[in-house]
Amino acid sequence: MLYNILSLFFVFTVPSEVDHRETKGEITAIESRVTEFTLKNGLHVIHYFDSSAPVVSVNVYYRVGSYDEQTGSTGISHMVEHMSFKHTDIYKPGDFDRMLDSVGANNNGFTSTYYTGYYEELAKEHWELALKLEAARMNNCIFPDSEFESEHQVVAEERRLQDNRPTSNLWEQFEAIAFLAHPHRNPTIGWSDDVGKFTVEKVRDWYKKYYNPANAVIVIAGDVPLEEVKSKVEKYYARFKGTPVKRPDFYDIEPALAGERRLVLRKRVNVPTLLIGFPTPGIRDSLYIVGDVVAAILGSGRNSRLYRTLVIDSGFATSVSAWNSVERDPGILEILVTPKAESLIPRIETVILTEIKRMVTEPVSTQELQRVKNQTLATALFDRDDISDIAWLLATSQITAGNWRHFLQQIERIEKTTPEQVLVFCKQYLTEQRRIVGVLLSDKEVK
Repeated sequence: MLYNILSLFFVFTVPSEVDHRETKGEITAIESRVTEFTLKNGLHVIHYFDSSAPVVSVNVYYRVGSYDEQTGSTGISHMVEHMSFKHTDIYKPGDFDRMLDSVGANNNGFTSTYYTGYYEELAKEHWELALKLEAARMNNCIFPDSEFESEHQVVAEERRLQDNRPTSNLWEQFEAIAFLAHPHRNPTIGWSDDVGKFTVEKVRDWYKKYYNPANAVIVIAGDVPLEEVKSKVEKYYARFKGTPVKRPDFYDIEPALAGERRLVLRKRVNVPTLLIGFPTPGIRDSLYIVGDVVAAILGSGRNSRLYRTLVIDSGFATSVSAWNSVERDPGILEILVTPKAESLIPRIETVILTEIKRMVTEPVSTQELQRVKNQTLATALFDRDDISDIAWLLATSQITAGNWRHFLQQIERIEKTTPEQVLVFCKQYLTEQRRIVGVLLSDKEVK
């Protein structure tokens, strides 16, 4: 799941004007509901209290994902995620879902670049069950030889489905040419050859290294008081040994782009796809959040510049979107276009280039910038009312930035973004020499 705080912002009706004091007030209101504490074994716990509905969201995140995988083991975090649902001291294959289904819970797991996460959403009277099951997953997973191969085939089939999906091919190949050294070049599901060579021993070793209290964050959000959270977390997790895992730092590993990179794929598709990207700075750079603002101006929503020029005015495309895919390390500002015809792609590229040159030479208007800021606040207000979204933002902020307040700080920084900062960002990062282009075309012409 890509973390782009603005990507969630554009489906809501937004206020016409936002007062900074109003934003600050909403942020303060969210902060007042959060309490954090750490057990002696290193397990970090974040509690978000919300009694507006009698439900609780239990979330356990581990600091492991595709970022930690080397060539030959890509996708192993995802494989462990699958296997972790099968067998512990208190549940056997199929039991995990059955036990939660019996109390009407919703649950799932997922693997990303920087983390592997699990969550359960359930009625407040049953929330302890989720904590108990997740404790078993953290410390007592069993991986019998007899249960490995069937799940291995499930994961291998997921990989094959990816191989047979043309747009997925475009995304994977695009990221592989965008990043030469950084782990961002590897798909979370893993490369086919690596997935095929997984063994149960690899799964056991990966689990043993990364699944422990000192490498995890728990977020409990909803209608359960802090005293009860502390008591139950202590009951189920305090006895586990914590072993901190030192994570490598690849933040600056990617060499500078020295010229345009271009990829053309031909697959069995009826509609072409155009993907254009520019490398952008990560969260250690003070300008990084400006990339989110620039992406929103260019291609987020029907009022964005590229949507108006490519879809409404010229009719060259049927859809346009843009986002800045920075979750921690430097990422890519991406522009995705669905052209009406392959023959229009050169003209579409010219339009995009023209709009970007305009961003480099003309300051964005106060009104246009305010539109983005308004959308930011609208989503912040919406997220506050959804404990699942809040839990996700708290957990991912804690893991990627080391501070759960990170997502709130992003909102404040977006609101403080100036036209001058937008101009500086575009001049520095949106240049032709730093462009990456991926094109997906029909293979009919080459048969």
